[in-house]
Amino acid sequence: MGDQPGGAAFVVELVERAANGDREAWERLLERYSGRLWVVIRSYPLSHHDAQDVAQTVLCALTQHLSRLRDPSSIGAWLATTAHNECRLQLKRLRRTAPHDPGLFDEPDHRSPESLHIAAEGAHGVRAAIARLDLPDRLVALLAVTEPDLPAEEVSRVTGVPLDRLRTVRRRTRRRLQRLLREDG
Repeated sequence: MGDQPGGAAFVVELVERAANGDREAWERLLERYSGRLWVVIRSYPLSHHDAQDVAQTVLCALTQHLSRLRDPSSIGAWLATTAHNECRLQLKRLRRTAPHDPGLFDEPDHRSPESLHIAAEGAHGVRAAIARLDLPDRLVALLAVTEPDLPAEEVSRVTGVPLDRLRTVRRRTRRRLQRLLREDG
Protein backbone atom coordinates (compact mmCIF):
# COMPACT_ATOMS: atom_id res chain seq x y z
CA MET A 1 0.00 0.00 0.00
CA GLY A 2 1.82 3.01 -1.25
CA ASP A 3 -0.69 5.69 -0.34
CA GLN A 4 -1.11 7.48 2.97
CA PRO A 5 -3.22 5.50 5.47
CA GLY A 6 -5.52 8.51 5.87
CA GLY A 7 -5.92 9.41 2.21
CA ALA A 8 -8.73 8.78 -0.24
CA ALA A 9 -6.53 6.63 -2.48
CA PHE A 10 -5.75 4.39 0.48
CA VAL A 11 -9.46 3.99 1.26
CA VAL A 12 -10.24 3.21 -2.39
CA GLU A 13 -7.53 0.55 -2.36
CA LEU A 14 -8.91 -0.96 0.86
CA VAL A 15 -12.43 -1.07 -0.61
CA GLU A 16 -11.19 -2.72 -3.82
CA ARG A 17 -9.15 -5.28 -1.89
CA ALA A 18 -12.04 -6.04 0.47
CA ALA A 19 -14.42 -6.39 -2.48
CA ASN A 20 -12.01 -8.98 -3.90
CA GLY A 21 -12.09 -11.01 -0.69
CA ASP A 22 -9.04 -9.64 1.15
CA ARG A 23 -9.86 -10.32 4.81
CA GLU A 24 -7.20 -7.93 6.14
CA ALA A 25 -8.61 -5.08 4.03
CA TRP A 26 -12.13 -5.83 5.30
CA GLU A 27 -10.90 -5.80 8.91
CA ARG A 28 -9.11 -2.49 8.33
CA LEU A 29 -12.30 -1.00 6.88
CA LEU A 30 -14.26 -2.19 9.92
CA GLU A 31 -11.60 -0.80 12.23
CA ARG A 32 -11.67 2.52 10.42
CA TYR A 33 -15.45 2.99 10.09
CA SER A 34 -17.21 1.01 12.84
CA GLY A 35 -16.96 3.87 15.33
CA ARG A 36 -18.66 6.25 12.92
CA LEU A 37 -21.31 3.66 12.14
CA TRP A 38 -22.10 3.30 15.85
CA VAL A 39 -22.27 7.06 16.34
CA VAL A 40 -25.10 7.19 13.81
CA ILE A 41 -26.88 4.15 15.25
CA ARG A 42 -26.61 5.44 18.83
CA SER A 43 -28.22 8.70 17.79
CA TYR A 44 -31.53 6.81 17.46
CA PRO A 45 -33.65 5.59 20.39
CA LEU A 46 -33.03 1.88 19.81
CA SER A 47 -32.48 -0.89 22.34
CA HIS A 48 -29.11 -2.61 22.42
CA HIS A 49 -30.58 -5.58 20.55
CA ASP A 50 -32.20 -3.42 17.85
CA ALA A 51 -29.01 -1.39 17.44
CA GLN A 52 -27.04 -4.63 16.96
CA ASP A 53 -29.57 -5.73 14.32
CA VAL A 54 -29.18 -2.44 12.47
CA ALA A 55 -25.38 -2.66 12.55
CA GLN A 56 -25.47 -6.21 11.23
CA THR A 57 -27.90 -5.25 8.46
CA VAL A 58 -25.75 -2.29 7.42
CA LEU A 59 -22.57 -4.38 7.35
CA CYS A 60 -24.32 -7.12 5.35
CA ALA A 61 -25.50 -4.47 2.88
CA LEU A 62 -21.94 -3.18 2.66
CA THR A 63 -20.59 -6.62 1.77
CA GLN A 64 -23.20 -6.86 -1.00
CA HIS A 65 -22.53 -3.36 -2.38
CA LEU A 66 -18.79 -3.06 -1.78
CA SER A 67 -17.80 -3.74 -5.38
CA ARG A 68 -20.55 -1.44 -6.71
CA LEU A 69 -19.92 1.72 -4.66
CA ARG A 70 -19.94 4.71 -7.03
CA ASP A 71 -17.27 6.51 -5.01
CA PRO A 72 -15.30 4.06 -2.84
CA SER A 73 -13.54 6.95 -1.09
CA SER A 74 -16.95 7.98 0.33
CA ILE A 75 -17.58 4.66 2.07
CA GLY A 76 -17.99 6.52 5.38
CA ALA A 77 -20.81 8.63 3.97
CA TRP A 78 -22.39 5.53 2.40
CA LEU A 79 -22.31 3.75 5.77
CA ALA A 80 -23.78 6.77 7.57
CA THR A 81 -26.60 7.17 5.05
CA THR A 82 -27.36 3.46 5.07
CA ALA A 83 -27.31 3.41 8.89
CA HIS A 84 -29.70 6.39 9.06
CA ASN A 85 -32.09 4.68 6.63
CA GLU A 86 -31.88 1.35 8.43
CA CYS A 87 -32.46 2.98 11.85
CA ARG A 88 -35.56 4.72 10.49
CA LEU A 89 -36.83 1.42 9.08
CA GLN A 90 -36.17 -0.33 12.39
CA LEU A 91 -38.08 2.36 14.30
CA LYS A 92 -40.96 2.02 11.84
CA ARG A 93 -41.00 -1.77 12.35
CA LEU A 94 -40.95 -1.31 16.12
CA ARG A 95 -43.95 1.02 16.01
CA ARG A 96 -45.91 -1.72 14.22
CA THR A 97 -45.17 -4.38 16.85
CA ALA A 98 -46.64 -4.78 20.31
CA PRO A 99 -45.03 -2.67 23.04
CA HIS A 100 -42.38 -4.43 25.07
CA ASP A 101 -39.70 -3.72 27.61
CA PRO A 102 -36.74 -2.52 25.46
CA GLY A 103 -34.21 -3.74 28.02
CA LEU A 104 -35.79 -7.15 28.47
CA PHE A 105 -33.30 -9.03 26.30
CA ASP A 106 -30.24 -6.88 26.93
CA GLU A 107 -27.36 -8.68 28.56
CA PRO A 108 -26.98 -8.02 32.30
CA ASP A 109 -24.25 -5.67 33.45
CA HIS A 110 -21.94 -7.37 35.95
CA ARG A 111 -20.20 -4.25 37.26
CA SER A 112 -20.58 -3.32 40.90
CA PRO A 113 -23.44 -1.01 41.91
CA GLU A 114 -20.93 1.60 43.11
CA SER A 115 -19.05 1.73 39.81
CA LEU A 116 -22.34 1.84 37.91
CA HIS A 117 -23.53 4.75 40.03
CA ILE A 118 -20.30 6.71 39.57
CA ALA A 119 -20.27 6.13 35.82
CA ALA A 120 -23.95 6.99 35.53
CA GLU A 121 -23.54 10.22 37.50
CA GLY A 122 -20.85 11.50 35.17
CA ALA A 123 -22.43 10.42 31.91
CA HIS A 124 -26.14 10.80 32.57
CA GLY A 125 -26.26 14.57 32.28
CA VAL A 126 -24.23 14.64 29.09
CA ARG A 127 -26.24 11.82 27.49
CA ALA A 128 -29.50 13.46 28.46
CA ALA A 129 -28.37 16.81 27.06
CA ILE A 130 -27.15 15.24 23.80
CA ALA A 131 -30.42 13.32 23.45
CA ARG A 132 -32.35 16.61 23.62
CA LEU A 133 -30.48 18.05 20.62
CA ASP A 134 -31.88 17.92 17.09
CA LEU A 135 -30.48 15.09 14.95
CA PRO A 136 -27.71 16.98 13.08
CA ASP A 137 -26.51 18.63 16.30
CA ARG A 138 -26.77 15.31 18.15
CA LEU A 139 -24.57 13.63 15.53
CA VAL A 140 -22.04 16.48 15.67
CA ALA A 141 -21.90 16.16 19.48
CA LEU A 142 -21.61 12.35 19.42
CA LEU A 143 -18.83 12.50 16.83
CA ALA A 144 -16.99 15.11 18.90
CA VAL A 145 -17.11 12.76 21.89
CA THR A 146 -16.46 9.41 20.19
CA GLU A 147 -14.30 10.44 17.21
CA PRO A 148 -12.54 13.69 18.22
CA ASP A 149 -9.84 13.30 15.54
CA LEU A 150 -12.28 12.73 12.69
CA PRO A 151 -11.51 15.10 9.79
CA ALA A 152 -14.05 17.86 9.20
CA GLU A 153 -14.78 16.52 5.70
CA GLU A 154 -15.88 13.18 7.14
CA VAL A 155 -17.94 14.83 9.91
CA SER A 156 -19.65 16.83 7.17
CA ARG A 157 -20.42 13.69 5.16
CA VAL A 158 -21.69 11.71 8.16
CA THR A 159 -23.85 14.49 9.59
CA GLY A 160 -25.01 16.08 6.35
CA VAL A 161 -23.84 19.49 7.60
CA PRO A 162 -22.16 21.43 4.77
CA LEU A 163 -18.42 21.74 5.34
CA ASP A 164 -18.52 25.55 5.22
CA ARG A 165 -21.12 25.58 8.05
CA LEU A 166 -19.58 22.84 10.20
CA ARG A 167 -17.50 25.13 12.39
CA THR A 168 -20.55 27.27 13.18
CA VAL A 169 -22.69 24.20 13.88
CA ARG A 170 -20.02 22.76 16.19
CA ARG A 171 -19.81 26.01 18.13
CA ARG A 172 -23.62 26.31 18.34
CA THR A 173 -23.91 22.67 19.46
CA ARG A 174 -21.28 23.16 22.15
CA ARG A 175 -23.13 26.25 23.46
CA ARG A 176 -26.47 24.40 23.45
CA LEU A 177 -24.95 21.49 25.35
CA GLN A 178 -23.42 23.83 27.92
CA ARG A 179 -26.77 25.59 28.36
CA LEU A 180 -28.64 22.29 28.70
CA LEU A 181 -26.13 20.99 31.25
CA ARG A 182 -26.42 24.21 33.29
CA GLU A 183 -30.23 23.98 33.19
CA ASP A 184 -30.14 20.37 34.35
CA GLY A 185 -27.65 21.46 37.00
